[in-house]
Amino acid sequence: MQRTAARSQPDSIPRVSKMKDLSLSSAELGGHDPRSPARQRGNRSTRIPEILEAAIRVFASEGNVGFTQRRVAAEAQIRLGTLQHYFGSRDALLLATIEEVARRYLEQYRSLSSDPALSPEARLDAVLDDVFDALAEANNVVSPFAFECWCLAEHQPAVRELMVKVSKEFQALFSGLVAQINKVLPADECRLRGALLYSHWQGLIVFLRRSGPGGVDDAAFRTATKVVWKAMSVAPQ
Repeated sequence: MQRTAARSQPDSIPRVSKMKDLSLSSAELGGHDPRSPARQRGNRSTRIPEILEAAIRVFASEGNVGFTQRRVAAEAQIRLGTLQHYFGSRDALLLATIEEVARRYLEQYRSLSSDPALSPEARLDAVLDDVFDALAEANNVVSPFAFECWCLAEHQPAVRELMVKVSKEFQALFSGLVAQINKVLPADECRLRGALLYSHWQGLIVFLRRSGPGGVDDAAFRTATKVVWKAMSVAPQ
């Protein structure tokens, strides 16, 4: 999850949609497509999740170049002005979108890593199964989304700062799993191994995306990865 980094483009220069060519009318330039009536007015608690859901799809499918407020508004079937009411700039929407994806996966992994019905080792396996399941989905958005974020972090300080924050949270989560499994390890060693697990998780995103269908035996590779993760967790200092 390799792909050439796409440079940020202002909203005034829209990218041609991969899905279909659009002919913009004066009504559409105002943020409303007469062929797709805008949804009924919602409140903040419902509208923001709808916008972020659409933004995730656009960022994953169109990349940074195609990520515009107008494109996200069209995907969410709302007026451009409505979107701008909640997100005043493209950058604000982009950062909120990245934060939302990170929040979802952190929340999911935290739930798995604290499941009282599972042993510590089984919790680690459950996290890994969730990773493989997400990366194997036909409409996998994790890989393209992560690629774009990593590219942007190289050139945009705000994204880089956010990605550093997110990385620390993921590393802390993996460190906590190691501490559960290997209770005699000192905290510094748990943090080191948590960082190793997280770096391997990032590598899986790249490898499974680039290996292509039939590149590896998925079941065997998943099983072998569990062995590696467990070994990193249970090995003595």
